[in-house]
Amino acid sequence: MPRLTGRVVVVAVDAPGMALALAGEGAAVVLIGTGAAAGELAAEIEHAGGRVAVFAGDPAAETDRAALVEMVDELFATGGS
Repeated sequence: MPRLTGRVVVVAVDAPGMALALAGEGAAVVLIGTGAAAGELAAEIEHAGGRVAVFAGDPAAETDRAALVEMVDELFATGGS
């Protein structure tokens, strides 16, 4: 069993190697970014059997951070950390 199964990680879309490596270890990946790069990377992770979601907000903004936490909790049932 991969080491990160059951974990959720948040990765910037401009770090595709990191996102793919973490997904390969079993983590569900939340990509932060927009545009074609986000969609392509998400598709690559899904094609490899990974779980992925894309968040288009700005994690530096308080309201977007709250939305990110809510999205992760809803999609991956983390219990809201």
